[in-house]
Amino acid sequence: MPTWVAALIAVAAVTVTYFTCIRPMRRGGGHCAGSGENPELDRQIAKLREEVRVLRAQDSLDAGQVSGGKSAPPTDV
Repeated sequence: MPTWVAALIAVAAVTVTYFTCIRPMRRGGGHCAGSGENPELDRQIAKLREEVRVLRAQDSLDAGQVSGGKSAPPTDV
């Protein structure tokens, strides 16, 4: 697939996401943000977001970007 076709598809996906999720969410609505209408769905979204945070932290540790050991507390001089 040519590069410009992939770029066009990516731009289209970002545009659709912006106009269906992000823009309505900024205006106080939208179905992508967890609107409070369905508490079970809001709970599942929060759980998935937390799992993504954990996976990103684990990925950072595995890549060596963050030290895994405990740091010593600062000492007063």
